Amino acid sequence: MSLHLVRCHNSWIHNISIFGDFNTPNNDGIDIEDSNNTRISKCHIDTGDDAICPKSSTGPVVKLTVTDCWIRTKSSAIKFGSASYFDFRQFLFDNITIVESHRGLAVQIRDGGNVRNIVFSNIKISTRYYDPLWWGRAEPIYITSCPRFSYSKSGSISNIRFENISAVSENGIFLSGTNHGLLRDIKFKNVNLTYKRWTKYPGGLFDYRPDCQGLVKHNTAGLMVEHVSGLDIQNVNMKWSKSSLISGWGAPLYFRPNTVDKLSFHEWQSEKSLDN
Repeated sequence: MSLHLVRCHNSWIHNISIFGDFNTPNNDGIDIEDSNNTRISKCHIDTGDDAICPKSSTGPVVKLTVTDCWIRTKSSAIKFGSASYFDFRQFLFDNITIVESHRGLAVQIRDGGNVRNIVFSNIKISTRYYDPLWWGRAEPIYITSCPRFSYSKSGSISNIRFENISAVSENGIFLSGTNHGLLRDIKFKNVNLTYKRWTKYPGGLFDYRPDCQGLVKHNTAGLMVEHVSGLDIQNVNMKWSKSSLISGWGAPLYFRPNTVDKLSFHEWQSEKSLDN
């Protein structure tokens, strides 16, 4: 079962449950396409593909508010795109629980649309590996902009806020723009990340899909950053379980040289967890 809004205005989706086949792709929970002034509240979504997915195919998506929801998916719990021909702006996601998902919060811009003024707050996330045929590598937070094709435009992503986020994950945060599609003014405040391994799927891959670079072999990092201008870290804590330290992780932070500027770190720490 899926719910798909197309060119709708002033919609409210409240207190519904969606159950999709957990092993079937193209099986989204709620798609918000070219629709404005949408509210989603107190929903339970358990499905195989993206759970809440705004898309911009023929027009922008403006003013989306999602609150008090529970999500499990084998893809992204929340994903912008990848259909992204027009802008996304003025979104709020608050008080959301994400469990056992392949990816937590994802912005996946491939078609030249821009993203700005987005807030993610008070969110609990658990992400894990599934078969690599599914897009996603257990990233709790994933922000990417790259052209789908050689002739596609690069969209910009700016003024994104993550506040009061806690995550237990098998992989790190992934922030990746391009030369012509920089990520700008990304802020993390009061974020607690626990990295541990509990599945047997291999790590050591950066996932740029769809298109772009595909899957790229690379040691896993707690925070991977490339083509970003303006990254503000305030009170961010990384904890590493023993299992994660012996399973292909690299450095807590990985910056692609000469692609990152305007960094600000306040009260950031990385430490080994006391448990296993």
